[in-house]
Amino acid sequence: MDDLLHTRRRRRGKRRRRIYIGLAIVIAGCVTWYFWLRETPQERRQKRDAAVAAADAIVADTIKAARRPIEVKAAAKQKAAPDEALTAKWEEGKSVRLKGKLKKHQSVFKALENRGLEPARIQPVVSATSESFDFRKSRPGDTWTAEVNADGEITNFRYQTSPEDIWETVRNSNDSYSSTKIDVPVDKRETVLAGTVSTSLWEAFVEAGEAGKIIYDFTDIFAYSIDFNRETQPGDRFALIIEKVFLEGEFLRYGRIIAAEYISQGTPHRAFYYESNSGEIGYYDENGKNLKRQFLKSPLASVRVTSRYGMRYHPTLGQQKMHHGVDYGAPIGTPIRSVADGRVTFAGRKGANGNLVVIRHANGYKTMYAHLHEVADGIHPGKRVTQKTIIGEVGNTGRSTGPHLHFGMKRHGKYVNPNKVEFARAEPLKGTEKKNYIEEVVDPLSDRLDDARPTVADSGNPLDDPESTVSAPN
Repeated sequence: MDDLLHTRRRRRGKRRRRIYIGLAIVIAGCVTWYFWLRETPQERRQKRDAAVAAADAIVADTIKAARRPIEVKAAAKQKAAPDEALTAKWEEGKSVRLKGKLKKHQSVFKALENRGLEPARIQPVVSATSESFDFRKSRPGDTWTAEVNADGEITNFRYQTSPEDIWETVRNSNDSYSSTKIDVPVDKRETVLAGTVSTSLWEAFVEAGEAGKIIYDFTDIFAYSIDFNRETQPGDRFALIIEKVFLEGEFLRYGRIIAAEYISQGTPHRAFYYESNSGEIGYYDENGKNLKRQFLKSPLASVRVTSRYGMRYHPTLGQQKMHHGVDYGAPIGTPIRSVADGRVTFAGRKGANGNLVVIRHANGYKTMYAHLHEVADGIHPGKRVTQKTIIGEVGNTGRSTGPHLHFGMKRHGKYVNPNKVEFARAEPLKGTEKKNYIEEVVDPLSDRLDDARPTVADSGNPLDDPESTVSAPN
């Protein structure tokens, strides 16, 4: 009995202690809130004032917005619906419009066949189209459209390689097909681009606002008279008049260079585009002399010379040795051009030369291209090549200390310095044609090149308005 009473008293004591602890926690919380967490009258006033200020700001903004004129914004463009013609297939008894884009390793015949058309219906269309367009020039990304009637016959077919190159094939009343290239009207304007070389010709074109294909076209014009890899110096200046082609008011591409000038170390070189009475198209200087020669000045468009023709300390043999050629430093993969028409006599691996191409030319000349990364497809002994044909890529094969092209030249079996050989020009303009050329082409375009030159000389920068254009001549 005593043990039972003792146990009850112990339990009551534990309950009282828990109650006292709970009361103590509540009292401590109240004290903490009152002295530390409770907002003071000053804090309440500050909160109220901040709320009133925010409300006043909202009201003020609302009043200003109400006083402003109403602005009407164009409705957001709705997402274009998918073009069903891109995935449509012909079904018997139903006419349909098909549209597609040529995929890699896909022919237009196969593309049409994949849309449910019968080969017998496709073949006449492809055959007719091939009379005006060479499908061997097809590339992935070319687009096509086809209108197909309920019998599965193609009534209209279009093939497009660029915004201005479109061929159309239509079905005639006698069930035959005829194809023509669509005449897409473009607007050609002329603009002047000019600049001064500070470090390299490439960077000068970039500073003038352009580069890429333009610099290659520019250097290609003077490729017979200027070696831009060896002769370009800081302070050299250039100017060119070039076509800008627009389609429906939008700039499409750059066209032909009409006239060009390069001032190399104070010596001006000029070129003017002209089509002779005989139909020959090319560039001539201010006196009617043809800029084209038997050989280019360099097999590379625009890089740097790392070693010249003559005696030098050989970097790998460690001794003085005659260097029978010119070395051009360039990244691996840079295209290499044949400097003249000729026939390939060797193409392959050859000892210290690494990958080598040798071409025999007229008048006893032979050129050698060594250390190639790889020889271009189709280049083999016996192959006939024309000037500017790509014969391979710059590499680092054979006895080579870095990526470069070794370019050598022989005449009648003896090495010659490529930079000191003067080659004959093509036929110049003569007589009345020369007179007309100077009066109608050289004189007016020379004035425009002269106008560009002072601006470049004064500022060392491109024209203030390189986008300024004038009407194209009739």
